[in-house]
Amino acid sequence: MRQETIERILNIEQDAAKIHDEAQLKATQLVAEAQKSAATLREQVVAEARQQAAQLTATTQGSLEAEQAQLMKRAEAEAQQLETLAAQHFDRAVNFVLDRVVGRE
Repeated sequence: MRQETIERILNIEQDAAKIHDEAQLKATQLVAEAQKSAATLREQVVAEARQQAAQLTATTQGSLEAEQAQLMKRAEAEAQQLETLAAQHFDRAVNFVLDRVVGRE
């Protein structure tokens, strides 16, 4: 009976060692898969972030260009108004200067 018990214990130990080795192999595989998945996910997140940054840059650029165009139109309109106003008062200004030079006033 002792021999059978020893053989049975040895078989159980061998089975336990085999299960342990398989568990370690599975754990190593799971860690490798997790690292690979994490790397893939990181690459996807970085790619999405770059894409969003590019879209935001394009949107901002478009907004800035539109605002710049609007400001230019306003500045041109104001310049035109000032030019018109200056043209209207040009004759008066010339007469005023001539009067001062000639000494009429």
